[in-house]
Amino acid sequence: MSELIELKEKTLIDMLLEEQQQVETPVGRLAEAAERASAERTGSFGDLIPLSAPRKGEQYAFQVDLDRCSGCKGCVTACHSLNGLDENETWRDIGMLVGEGERGPALQTVTTACHHCVEPACMIGCPVDAYEKDEASGIVLHLDDQCIGCQYCVLKCPYDVPKFSPKRGIVRKCDMCHSRLSSGEAPACVQACPHEAIKIVTVEKEEVVARSKDADSFLPDSPEPGYTKPTTRYISKKGLPQNMMAGDSHVLRVQHTHWPLVGLLALSQIGVGGFVASALGSERLQEGAGIASLLAAWVVFHLGLVCSALHLGQPLKAWRVFLGFRRSWLSREAVILGACSAISCIAVGAVLAGRFGYLSELAWVDELKIAAVVATALSGLMGVFTSVYIYVDTQRSFWRLPYSLSKFYGSVLLGALAFGMIAAGGVSLGIAVAFVGIVVLKMVVEKESFDDNRVSKGLVTTALSGIWRARLSLGALSCVAAVAATSLDGAAGGLLVLMLVCSGELLERVLYFKSVNAPKMPGGLNG
Repeated sequence: MSELIELKEKTLIDMLLEEQQQVETPVGRLAEAAERASAERTGSFGDLIPLSAPRKGEQYAFQVDLDRCSGCKGCVTACHSLNGLDENETWRDIGMLVGEGERGPALQTVTTACHHCVEPACMIGCPVDAYEKDEASGIVLHLDDQCIGCQYCVLKCPYDVPKFSPKRGIVRKCDMCHSRLSSGEAPACVQACPHEAIKIVTVEKEEVVARSKDADSFLPDSPEPGYTKPTTRYISKKGLPQNMMAGDSHVLRVQHTHWPLVGLLALSQIGVGGFVASALGSERLQEGAGIASLLAAWVVFHLGLVCSALHLGQPLKAWRVFLGFRRSWLSREAVILGACSAISCIAVGAVLAGRFGYLSELAWVDELKIAAVVATALSGLMGVFTSVYIYVDTQRSFWRLPYSLSKFYGSVLLGALAFGMIAAGGVSLGIAVAFVGIVVLKMVVEKESFDDNRVSKGLVTTALSGIWRARLSLGALSCVAAVAATSLDGAAGGLLVLMLVCSGELLERVLYFKSVNAPKMPGGLNG
């Protein structure tokens, strides 16, 4: 009777609050487990994490039950809080897939983080070995103290996982809370999910590799798994319609400009063109115009190298860039262009000594001069090749080999012709015609690269249309200047052409970065 009276005295809010206090979540269970013995605490998450370490050929992986994920972002908040991330830094994101199935419109929320791939692109591309794949657990770890902040891993990862921290000047990423996992505790995202949609499981690496050969084995409208072999398992008893698309697939995102890289690529390649012009016209290195052309090429090339240092978050650690030479194209570029810089200094010194120094009468100085200039040109051309593959290796369609190769070596050719005009002390009609032909051909290739990619074409016709028009205008002006320079004497016409070439190629590199189609996991309806 007393219980009935007490029940009548309770309001609806009182009853709802009592019911809410009885709802069990992983966080609630953890709080209860903390009051019990350590043995009981270890078993409280036994259904969410493996009870034993991976065996040989196995590794840990996230498993996401899509039927349970509600998109509440509890996992995002827990990850952010536990790892002490910056205000706008996230290691776990919530995305959305939309489509239409047999029952009508379909919508699926998706939680994503690092996939701890079998063949992690971030680790393979890192020039300073700042990543390692733990042999025991298979977790891909980032070594913060080794990172130089080059951000190449950001470009290499197709899932948009590594995040650059301007505050620290390094990249950081999800590590599956490995320190907690090794102590028998669940990662923050697993622990916080109120629906237990995220678990840690053990997977066979060979099975992951075999499954990744099927492009449909991963999530719809996501990067193809064959590139990195991601280990994350997405499961659903209901199944997902194959026509589903990311909720933000319609959004055209202007990518980061990377101004230091713009300067590096454009100026270093034009400078290499100047070295090639000096090597092909070595007989002019005895003349003032030929020496001036080589010196100008040396200045332009090294301005590009200086720009590259400005891109690093930790420039004082850049000396370690040779560590990844065996597998990182960025490391190879740095080493080869560094060697080109050293050889070019020898070449310039030999040319100046042969022209103005007391060594000018020695025969071996001329031989050294020619050998050094030729070696500079060859090493520079090799360096440009590594630059091409830095971007080709990211598997982005806008940076495919034919386009990147044509654009980068096109800059070399334009630089060679412009510096050749300076060295010759004038512009011949044949050189002017060749210059115009290369400019027109290069801009045709640039347009085709946009037309071949939906995202890039959309960007260059909308948000980036002004830059594209300016780039076309500078290309046309450089052609006019080259033709007009045929009637001028001296190096003035060549200098004007060189300035226009530098300006046009810088704008082309801006478009190269800003309009690229950057792959990532599905995002939300609001992008």
